[in-house]
Amino acid sequence: MTSASATAPSTKPAAAAPTSTGPAATILVSPTELILKPGESIALDVKAFDAKGVAVANPGAATWTVENLKGTVANGKFTADSAAVAQAGLVKAAVGSLTGSARIRVIPDLPWSFDFEDGRETPPPQWVNATGKFAVRDLDGSKVLVKLAENPFAFAKRCRPFFGSPDYSDYTIEADVRALEKRRQMGDIGVVAQRYELVLFGSHQRLELQPWQPETTRTAKVDFAWAKDTWYTMKLEVQAIGGGKVRARGKVWQKGQPEPAAWTIERIDPIGSLKGSPGLYADAPSQAGGGAELYYDNIKVYKNSPTTR
Repeated sequence: MTSASATAPSTKPAAAAPTSTGPAATILVSPTELILKPGESIALDVKAFDAKGVAVANPGAATWTVENLKGTVANGKFTADSAAVAQAGLVKAAVGSLTGSARIRVIPDLPWSFDFEDGRETPPPQWVNATGKFAVRDLDGSKVLVKLAENPFAFAKRCRPFFGSPDYSDYTIEADVRALEKRRQMGDIGVVAQRYELVLFGSHQRLELQPWQPETTRTAKVDFAWAKDTWYTMKLEVQAIGGGKVRARGKVWQKGQPEPAAWTIERIDPIGSLKGSPGLYADAPSQAGGGAELYYDNIKVYKNSPTTR
């Protein structure tokens, strides 16, 4: 039998965390990574640590600045510009010669559209997992997003860049897509909504609707012949339908042709993913001298119609 004394909670006060009198060797701004909407504010905090990682009790006052962000910062409180424009950058704090920063992405509510005609040569700065893997380039007189194919490392060959918060739900993503063929190889290209992927597989000439790539038993597949170096439009709609179920459905058609009324592929997921960020899927075969690049244009993300059900 356990005695009462053995189960009684301790009355000893918790030991205070050790502090240092300095000097500070590094400073940390927290929260370190966050997403805001236009006009929203966040109070940031600065902590300093000595060379052994012990918190410094009195590091001194911080001087605040912003980099690549439109907004104001005063006494650590950052307020994003109220204009409904996506942006990303840093809020920096300096204490003496030391600096620290928080990375902030400011993302407005849906709808979004990306046509890459804003003069940038890189993906939108608020995207995640796109830097160094994608570029913006002229193609046939228009700017398009290119999945680069010269990087031999596996982490860069196949990737999924995401556009915003993981809290989005019940929306549709559309994109124009095109794939090169090099040495009889075509890449795989697709769009992502709410953790579901609609992917055109080039070498296999197949369309898949995946809830999660390794989960093959819940993946829907159809044969789909599509041509190299030709633009197609992809559309993926994801909708919660109650009871934890989600309906995901997609269609693909050649750009410039009428949108087909019927969905090309559909899946009712009984253990549905109820939230997830919009994004892209890309797997570009890398080859010496340039591989089979993938192209995206005219990306749109918007809430489903109330009549979608």
